[in-house]
Amino acid sequence: MNPANNHLQLLLAEGEGYKVEFKEKIAHLDREIVAFANANGGSIFLGITDHADIIGIDITNQLKSQITDIARNCDPSIKITLIAHAKNKVLEIKVTEGTDKPYRCKDGFFLRIGPSSQKLKRDEIINFINHTGKIHFDEAINDTFCYPQDFSKESLTAYLKLCGINTKLPAKDILLSLNIAKENQQKLLLTNTAILFFAKNPQKHLPESYITAVRYQTNDRFSIIDKKDFYGSPISQIEATMEFLIRHMAVATDISPDLQTTLAARRDLYDYPPIALREAIVNAVVHRDYFYDGAHIYVHMFPGHIDIENPGGLYHGMTLENLEHRSIRRNRLLADLLHRAGYIERVGSGFARMKHALVENNNPELAVSITNFFNIRFYPRLKEIPGIALSQRQLKLYQLIQEQQIITNKKAAMILGVSNDTARRELNILLALGMIEKSGEGKATNYKIVTKT
Repeated sequence: MNPANNHLQLLLAEGEGYKVEFKEKIAHLDREIVAFANANGGSIFLGITDHADIIGIDITNQLKSQITDIARNCDPSIKITLIAHAKNKVLEIKVTEGTDKPYRCKDGFFLRIGPSSQKLKRDEIINFINHTGKIHFDEAINDTFCYPQDFSKESLTAYLKLCGINTKLPAKDILLSLNIAKENQQKLLLTNTAILFFAKNPQKHLPESYITAVRYQTNDRFSIIDKKDFYGSPISQIEATMEFLIRHMAVATDISPDLQTTLAARRDLYDYPPIALREAIVNAVVHRDYFYDGAHIYVHMFPGHIDIENPGGLYHGMTLENLEHRSIRRNRLLADLLHRAGYIERVGSGFARMKHALVENNNPELAVSITNFFNIRFYPRLKEIPGIALSQRQLKLYQLIQEQQIITNKKAAMILGVSNDTARRELNILLALGMIEKSGEGKATNYKIVTKT
C-alpha cells in the first residue's frame, strides 16, 4: 500500500484533532485556514465527512486555484500546500504556522482550540495580539499620566546618578533621548516604562506593578510570619525585596586561612546566594506580563524553599530548553533602563549566573515551572556534616528531613525526583550512619532525625 494512503488511513482512524480537520466541501474554508495559521499549523482534508468517511471530491485545477485564492485573500496572506490522496479523491490543504499572527478572514479572527476552530471575541483578540508580541506594554503611551504634574524629577535625578550620567539637560529632553516619551503637538506623552521609573506614584497609573514578599513559618501558605508590599519604581522594589530576603535568611560564617596572606578570611554563607535571588527578582520585573492586570510579582519564603513568581508564562518564541541560551525581552524598554543602571546584561546570561552562584554556594539546582505564572524555586544550601562524607543527594535528603521533621519514603522520592527504590536506598544509608531513625511498618513507615541526648 502507498505510504501516503497508510498515513491517511491512520488519520481517519484517529479522527479530527488539534492539527487535523475533515471537510466535505470548501464552505467556510477560510475560517479553518486562519485558525490553523493562528495556532501551530495543521491539515484540512477535503472530501471527508465529520465521521471520517471518505465521500471524495473532484480535484480540478479550478478547485486548486479557488483554494489558493482563499488563502491569499486572508489578512495577511497565508502559505498553504495542496496534496492529493486516495487516488485523487481527497485533497489535503496543509497550513503552516503563521509568522505574522494574528490572521483573519472576512468573518473575523479564528483559532484552533482542540479539535475545532473557534471565533475569537474582542477581549480574546486583544489577549492574543498581546501574547504574540505585536504590542509591547512598556512602549505603549499611558493616557492616565499627566506631565509634569505626575512626574517626579527627584526620581529621574536619582536614576541618572545611579547610571553615572551627569547632564544639565531639561527632564523633557532626557526622557525623549531615553526613548521613553513622545512629543505630540507640544505635549509630552510618557510610556508605561517612564511611568514605572519616574512617576510620583507609579501604582496610581499601574496598580499591579508591585512586589509582595511573604515569609511563612511552615511549608504552606497559611502560617505567615511577615508580609510586605513593595511599591515605587522597579529599582526600589528590587532593593526592598532583597532587604526583606536577607533579613529573614539564615547566614553562617566561614573562617578559613588565606593562603596568600596567611590571614584568616571571613566569608558569609547565606542559605541562598543573594546574587541568584537578585537575578531572579530582576528577571521577574523585566519579563512579567504587565497586561496580566489581575496579579503582580510574589516572593514566597518557606522554611524549605523560596518561590519567585511573576504573571505570564514564557514569552512567545521561548521554551524551557532555551531559557539559558536565548534572550528575548518581553519588555525591552524596561530592560534597557535597568541595563543602563547596571542591573542586567543584554546578553541574557541571568540564568547562567544564577546556576553558577548556586553551585558556588552548595545549593541544589533551581526548579522552573510554567503555567499562567513563571515560577523559579530555590532550595537552601546543603550543609556539610562534620566527620561524615555524604553525596549531594544524601545531604539534600538529610536536610529535607530536618525541614519536614518527619517524612515518608514516597514523599522523599517525589521531592528528590527519584524512584521509591532509590529513595529507600538513600534513607537506609542515613539509617546505617545513625543519622535518622524510622518508625512504623510498610506504607506507614516514617523517618525523622535522631535526637541527640
